[in-house]
Amino acid sequence: MRIRSIAIGTAALALLAGCGDSGGTTGTPTTASQPTSSSNAGEGPKIENPLDVKAFEADPCSTVTPAQVQAFGLPGVAGRVNDTPLSKGCVWLGASTPAKMSPGLAFLPDGTNLSTILPNKDSSYEVFEVQPAIQGYPTYLSLVADDRKKGDCALLVGVSDEKALTFTFQSTQGSAKLADPCAAITEFANLAITTIKAGAK
Repeated sequence: MRIRSIAIGTAALALLAGCGDSGGTTGTPTTASQPTSSSNAGEGPKIENPLDVKAFEADPCSTVTPAQVQAFGLPGVAGRVNDTPLSKGCVWLGASTPAKMSPGLAFLPDGTNLSTILPNKDSSYEVFEVQPAIQGYPTYLSLVADDRKKGDCALLVGVSDEKALTFTFQSTQGSAKLADPCAAITEFANLAITTIKAGAK
């Protein structure tokens, strides 16, 4: 649990560093294209169908349902709130279970979003790459340290022009998702976006 909390905290700190940088992950796309980018330099891509995440930010562990967590491969693992002064989040600590993995998510604070993160990406991340959008929402692989070979990955997803989430994933030997942690966290982020879209109507 401590390892997971530290990982999300580090990602949030990186997102805020120097005017706001972001941490994120990568993975398999669920849509083919990113939203159209703004023509103004320094701005993030315009998000055409913004999501209202206030209810989920107040209860971050509701962002991924128990049924989704089980389908992801973590039966019986409940989310644990992982709030910090910088973000509100949740982690699913399955490292000590046969699944040998722990995904997590965090809502970045007001004032930290794609427009504040993107201008600082090169100074805050070892790896920062555009990924295929998840259900139409811009997604970035954002690694403070490139530990993909160790089974770790992180994604940044913009859900509105003002709001972004970071998703983190850690796995160890014995995990079925160890070989491709970025695909794993993309799958997990897709579950979260599905739930948010259903609850934000």
